[in-house]
Amino acid sequence: MKVILINPPLSPKTVRNLGPVVRSLFYNSPPLGLCYLGAVLRKDGQSVKIIDVPVEGLSMDEAVREVVKFKPDLIGLTTFTVSIYSCYELAKKIKSKLPGIKIIAGGPHINSNPEDLLRHKEIDLAVIGEGEVTFKELISVMERGDVVENVEGVAYAMQDELFFSPPREYIADLDILPFPARDLVPIYKYKPQPNDQKRLPKLSMITSRGCPYSCIFCDKSVFGNKYRTFSPEYMIREMTQLVDNFGARDIAFVDSTFTPNKNRVYKITKEIKKANMDLTWTCSVRADVLDKELLSEMKSAGCWRVRIGVESGNEDVLKFIKKGLIKYQVRRVAQWAYELDLEPKAFFMLGHLVDTKETIKETIDFACSLPLEDITVQINTPLKNTFQYSLVEKYGKMITKDLSKHNLWEPVFVPKSLSHNELLYYYRKFYCKFYLQPKIWYRHMVKIKTLSDVTKYFKGIKILLFFIILWWKHRK
Repeated sequence: MKVILINPPLSPKTVRNLGPVVRSLFYNSPPLGLCYLGAVLRKDGQSVKIIDVPVEGLSMDEAVREVVKFKPDLIGLTTFTVSIYSCYELAKKIKSKLPGIKIIAGGPHINSNPEDLLRHKEIDLAVIGEGEVTFKELISVMERGDVVENVEGVAYAMQDELFFSPPREYIADLDILPFPARDLVPIYKYKPQPNDQKRLPKLSMITSRGCPYSCIFCDKSVFGNKYRTFSPEYMIREMTQLVDNFGARDIAFVDSTFTPNKNRVYKITKEIKKANMDLTWTCSVRADVLDKELLSEMKSAGCWRVRIGVESGNEDVLKFIKKGLIKYQVRRVAQWAYELDLEPKAFFMLGHLVDTKETIKETIDFACSLPLEDITVQINTPLKNTFQYSLVEKYGKMITKDLSKHNLWEPVFVPKSLSHNELLYYYRKFYCKFYLQPKIWYRHMVKIKTLSDVTKYFKGIKILLFFIILWWKHRK
């Protein structure tokens, strides 16, 4: 069969509201989920095309023309809440040109909102959970002309009722999967955020699935809680492929967290050293499971940055969101990373259900007191399949039903003790106060060695100016 897999466009409203930030948010890494799916289908003998609509800069109509030109037998759409309106609009336009085509949706949004199938008849089926085996079996069933109801991990609507087939078990041995089909996407159009750029080309990899932790804001609808990993040997083969086939010089491991199992990390660093590749890498870590010895080992194997998930600088908020760590652990790991020149970056979130002006100010001050080089700050966005979603009415209110605003950069939920404008004010102030510190400028200026360094900092300053202007316009 001829199969097209599509990453749908962002809504024009999202692109307009986020300005220069949109490229850093959505264009920095290929859709590896679709690339895994494409690799599995191609290995099974299918003809596969991937269209990453936003990265390829296609309009809605241009994307439809690309689909029609390929003459597919089947279409797969990945769904994210932030782009769901565009996703369904694209599906409708495709159906108007290809009325008999089957469109299958997968991804986080449809996993959390399968009832969408009742309202959006342009989607024929939804894959619930991991997609590789389910999608492959669906194609086999369709080729034979059999019914799809017996394929595990499927949802569908019939006569205004929603039906689910038996759930599919998660893939236990991830090493059975082929490497993602990165050759099916415009790999060199994906650019890292300016402050995450060290060597180019920089590519991304996933080394695990599922997250064993209990943060109440995290959506685990696709990969679940069970932590499953690719073997270190598999990882090295994939890294070698990225170097040999795509010229990779830097890799971002984009797992939810890279370090729950310290023994596994030691094995990985050992294999990386043995392979002797001219390659650097970055990863996301948890402060409660690291020690300086492991960080030093990671550094010696080519790691140049660790990204620390912090979320809040208030102990009571950390406890409420079930982060499972305390501020002392964060400060200790950040200090170790700084001493090892691992250029630590931290992730924070504002607008937690129990956040107040005081807890947010404490978080900003905490971030500024840490020996960090960079931060990413997001606004808490209660998604339907998260634990915190059930608590929203108790602690505040959802202020919009516009799903295009579910981008982690615009408030959609406001705690009782804050207003929409106050949350935006402190969000923008966070970036301004952190990056306008002289010590942060010094930490970055001493790293400028080449013309490409100058270019990336120019891009970073452009984004910072965007925040400064917005903050100044809406300051108290």
